[in-house]
Amino acid sequence: GAFVVRHGGVVRTSERAGVKGRECLRYCCASGSVGAAGGASAARAHLAGAARKAVVVRSWHGRGDGPNRPGGRRRDGGGGGGDDGDRRDGEPPSSLWLATATSTRVFAQCAPALAENAPLKVVTTTTIIYDLAKHICDDRIQVVGLIKPGDDPHVYEPVPMDSVHIENADVILFNGFDLESNLMPLIRQAGAHARQYAVGEAVSPLPSSEVGQSTPDPHVWNDAKNAIAMVEAIARAFCEVDEANAAFYSKRASVLNRDLRELDAWIVKSIQSIPAAQRLLVTTHDAFQYYAKAYGLTIPGTLIGINTEEQPSAKVMFSLIEEIRRVKPPAVFFEKTVSSVLIKAVAEDAQVKLCEESLYSDSIGPIGSGAETYSKMMAYNTRVIVRALGGKIPPAPLAWAH
Repeated sequence: GAFVVRHGGVVRTSERAGVKGRECLRYCCASGSVGAAGGASAARAHLAGAARKAVVVRSWHGRGDGPNRPGGRRRDGGGGGGDDGDRRDGEPPSSLWLATATSTRVFAQCAPALAENAPLKVVTTTTIIYDLAKHICDDRIQVVGLIKPGDDPHVYEPVPMDSVHIENADVILFNGFDLESNLMPLIRQAGAHARQYAVGEAVSPLPSSEVGQSTPDPHVWNDAKNAIAMVEAIARAFCEVDEANAAFYSKRASVLNRDLRELDAWIVKSIQSIPAAQRLLVTTHDAFQYYAKAYGLTIPGTLIGINTEEQPSAKVMFSLIEEIRRVKPPAVFFEKTVSSVLIKAVAEDAQVKLCEESLYSDSIGPIGSGAETYSKMMAYNTRVIVRALGGKIPPAPLAWAH
């Protein structure tokens, strides 16, 4: 049986999301929406039979522009108006992901009923939120992270299985402040039934450092004190939806925040070891404003703003080169989720060292990276910064900081 998602009679294969029709078919089969051709189990036989009748799901959400438009933001910088730029004439400008989300609900009645003792299902967006949530709930809650270690939440595009996870979630935890701009339309549509918490918005945001911009900076986690507020927000959310285990979540959150306070104090001491004139942090994109303010660093400038989708102009690059020549930092830095090509060119023209070790700005690292948890990521970044700027790493109170 084949399941086809059509928009206005035209099959959609959204290039910007990297999804082909065949992948959409695999999604439908994997999610249990339909059985694969020739391979449907007995339990799904009736559903596979229905699929052979060529089910068509239509989705038309209007032509309006704006950040809440279901199409999300385009990778090619074509504005926030969805994917109108590559659609065929006469085709409605609707989102493939909202159509697949709708299709999931169409077939939800065919899914088996959950067992009464099934654990709560929590979906998280960023890897930072996933890590903090797992530390709090341990195995009492099933936690699924949509964005994987090393992925950039600014430009992350939903994949088909994200619709399944969101549709089946009891709770959705996201950062907020428009960090996950491409995911939020799908969360609002497919996750409307779930309790949603913007845990990053538990923190009072700093404004963007870009001239003329009043956008809140979403990178709140780069101050360990803000992570403590995020932990408290996550724990409150878990206590609300699972009162039977509230004491367990509260205790684990308390232990985690004790460790984070030790981490915060260790970072302060580490940065203070850098000579005062050398406490200058130049990075590719403006993700370390909270870190710099909390720990006593000055940011002379960045190559791009708070969103990694931006591309710097020649004027911006020239201004940054001139500023680096003026303040003479011992080194400049690049991040793992952002290309290093342009910052390398800036470093060469400014005749300053480019730190060989990159920083984690928007994601924790993969297993074996030394930055595979939030605490380890913060300790990793601190070690890289302190050594490159001429400081010394003090003894750490916790084993992960070594």
